[in-house]
Amino acid sequence: MRAAASLRWRVLLLLALTAVVPTVIVGVLAISRARADVESEVERGALAHIRALGAALDGTLQDARRTVELAAATWADQPDGEREAQLLLKRLRRNVPIVSALSILDADGTLKYGDAVPDGVDAGSHSFGGYIGDVRRTNGRTIVNLVVQARGRTGELMGVFLATLDLGFVRDVVAAARLGRGARVVVVDGTGVPVATSDGRPLTETSLAGKDPAVDRALASSIEGTLATGGWVSAYRNLSSYQSSRGVRWAILHQQPEADAYALARRTTRDTLLVGGIALALALALGALVATLLTRPLEALARRADAIAAGGADDGPPIRGPGEIGVLGQRIDEMAKRVAERTELQQALARGDRLASVGVMSAQVAHEINNPLTTVLGYAKLLQEDKPEGHPDRAGLELIASEAERMKSIVGSLLEYARAPRQSEQQMKPVELASPETCQPAAVVRHVATLLGPQLKKGRTTLVTDMASDAAVTIDAHALQQVLVNLVQNALQAMSDGGTITIASSPAPGAVATTITVADTGPGIPAQHRTKVFDPFFTTKDAGVGTGLGLAVSKHLVATAGGSIEVGDGPNGTGAEFRLVIPNAGTV
Repeated sequence: MRAAASLRWRVLLLLALTAVVPTVIVGVLAISRARADVESEVERGALAHIRALGAALDGTLQDARRTVELAAATWADQPDGEREAQLLLKRLRRNVPIVSALSILDADGTLKYGDAVPDGVDAGSHSFGGYIGDVRRTNGRTIVNLVVQARGRTGELMGVFLATLDLGFVRDVVAAARLGRGARVVVVDGTGVPVATSDGRPLTETSLAGKDPAVDRALASSIEGTLATGGWVSAYRNLSSYQSSRGVRWAILHQQPEADAYALARRTTRDTLLVGGIALALALALGALVATLLTRPLEALARRADAIAAGGADDGPPIRGPGEIGVLGQRIDEMAKRVAERTELQQALARGDRLASVGVMSAQVAHEINNPLTTVLGYAKLLQEDKPEGHPDRAGLELIASEAERMKSIVGSLLEYARAPRQSEQQMKPVELASPETCQPAAVVRHVATLLGPQLKKGRTTLVTDMASDAAVTIDAHALQQVLVNLVQNALQAMSDGGTITIASSPAPGAVATTITVADTGPGIPAQHRTKVFDPFFTTKDAGVGTGLGLAVSKHLVATAGGSIEVGDGPNGTGAEFRLVIPNAGTV
């Protein structure tokens, strides 16, 4: 059994490895692929988002810049027309809504038209072209100054246009962006100072440069890119990359916590592990089932082999299994049957040898016992003749003579059983009895009760008789007496603590035979022994207690009379009951 158990574990381990290895490989590949796909999608989505936002912001700034530049060129052609200059300023304020203040300065930086020049603003008359300045906070507003030089057609500097741009539009554009969970958009100027944020946090003039690696990367790069650091995934783009010349060195960043950005990857990992775990559990359960289905027939084969080795080749149900194992089981069953048949044949041969020995021994015993029995019988009859009727010794002498006659009959029956049966006996025909009508079962039962009275008393056993049939039967009285004595003595030996033995007779169906039963309240006879109790020399008693010939001789005597004997459970399922069916006299 250890080998079968070891094989089961080996098969289970093999199936488990077969299930685990592909599951782990597929799971790792799925998780890695999902992570890579999610990262790629997050990066592409963030970059696409800031491209759109950056294009909108840069477009607004550049439109304002180009409009102011066009107005500056127009004014440079007629710098002395005050009315035309005022109309031009009015038109600029109408066409460029983000302009909150507009001034026209001469070449020396002196205000000529429009709003006053804010303190600390460099009109840039010493530089060529113009610029967009740094972000400033004024009266709770975020502004930036746009400086555009007004040059004539010959390139002579005629003056400077100074426009103050309200960056509230940047805040509005960023705030209107649809973002994922935990994500934010930040716009910084060229020095890293926040211009607007989507999360509505207060803006300060503190630069994020040197504090946020993504801001440093965005300001230092002229292209877009992504960066994962500090638990954040950042996509950035410099606004100068939208323009081929005079770009605004601002940057726009899309930032999202890694936990939120890669939530889909985590869910995919969790689902993959869950599905993989369930698949693995199912695979292991299926593997255990397959291992059991494979090894259980092998265990049965091992048990059958042990049974064959122990001599019980015919024990156990047929062995069934899948494929070749089932075929092997069928072959083992066939082999077991053949071994059982061979064993039975050997046992039959052994019984034949023993019966032959019994025949020889019986002839010798008969020769040796008949003379003493004849002497005992003769003296008993002589003494009986000397005793008148009613003498107290006459009954004992009659019993001695009767038992001597019975001993001679038993020796004769043993010789008859050991001798090869005649043809008439083989055909189970009853022998011709001189006076079969003299065998009255009731009288025989009373005689048996008298003979075994001392043994019944010693064994604390009660003998109960119920003779409902008084028909004579076709069996010699001595033979029936021998059968009943054997059955009652066997019941006595089985009930070591005492009990009840019941002998009953009743007419068999059809009134052509008589049924005689001998039942006891003992432990009964196991079902596996009931087909063997009538075999010669079969006994379950201890050595020296029984020879195993009593029931065999009884069956022979009953069968010779044309009857049958069988054994079953006693009344109410307790004890054992022997059932004799003997034809009535005159019916055969």
